[in-house]
This record gives sequence, structure tokens and C-alpha cells, in this order.
Amino acid sequence: MKFLLILILSIIVVVPAFAVPLSDRTGLKTKFDVDVGNSTYVVETVANFNIDDVTFYNDTLVFQISSGLQDNLLEMQIPQNITAGAIHLFLDKQEVAPKILSDQKISFVTLEFQGNGTHVLEVKSDYTTKPPEPQAVPGEPVNPVAVFLVAAVAAIAAGIAMMYRKKKAIR
Repeated sequence: MKFLLILILSIIVVVPAFAVPLSDRTGLKTKFDVDVGNSTYVVETVANFNIDDVTFYNDTLVFQISSGLQDNLLEMQIPQNITAGAIHLFLDKQEVAPKILSDQKISFVTLEFQGNGTHVLEVKSDYTTKPPEPQAVPGEPVNPVAVFLVAAVAAIAAGIAMMYRKKKAIR
């Protein structure tokens, strides 16, 4: 009986000593509304640190981060309407290599980095909010015969309409 009690107590004391602290690997899910042009999109994040603000400026998503942990973990879902093509992440102006999975709707980014304190994370891609410049398409020259035929048909239709009104007014 004593042996069983000692075994249970040793498991309770020894196992947590080798465990990773739960607060270092768990995160808080947050949704941010990001204005891009005339539209608003939702960027979802799960992080074990605080994300103070998210903005979209000069075709770049900018995250303001404050962390009290040394080992930081971030997962985020970015709509493809904001990012398209190759995505590049810069943490405090240094390019970092996250794990990125993409489909037609979102890009799912997983990033681990070291260091507590305040950080700026920038997400850049090939996306641009400016619409493409319209290109002039050379047209065909106007055919004067076609213009004359259209005018003649319009004049005949107007004459027929006027005759119909006169006949209806006489009756």
C-alpha cells in the first residue's frame, strides 16, 4: 500500500518537472479586420504573444507584436484577396522563413521565432491593390456607308412612328 502511494506521489511530482510549460505552446485566437482598398478582409491569428495592431499599408500587412516569452509561435490565415503569389515575411526588417500552405482562398502561415519584447512583422507579396492600367485597343476606321445606313434606318423608323400617331389621332 505504501509502495502504491509513493508511486502515485512520485508520478505527480516527477512528470511535470520534465513537461514544457503549457503557456509557452498555447495561443489565443484573434480576428483582425483589415481594410484593403474599398474592401474589408478578416485576418485570423493564433499566437502565444500579444498582437497589438494589424494594418495594411503600401501593399504590406504590418503586425505590431509584444511578447513576454523567449520562444514565440504564430499561426495566421490570410485571405488570398490580400496576398497573392510568393509571400515574404520580415521580422524587425530581417527576412524570416515561415512554413506557408496556400489554397485558392487563404494562405496559412506558421512562424516560430526567438526573442521577447516588441517586434514588427511585415507580410509582403506580389499582390498590388492598384488596378491594372487600361490599354488602348486600336479600333477599326469608321465606315461612312455603315453610318449612312444606320441614320437612314433611324429616319425611316421615326417617319413610320409619326405616321402611326397621325392615323391614331384621326380615328
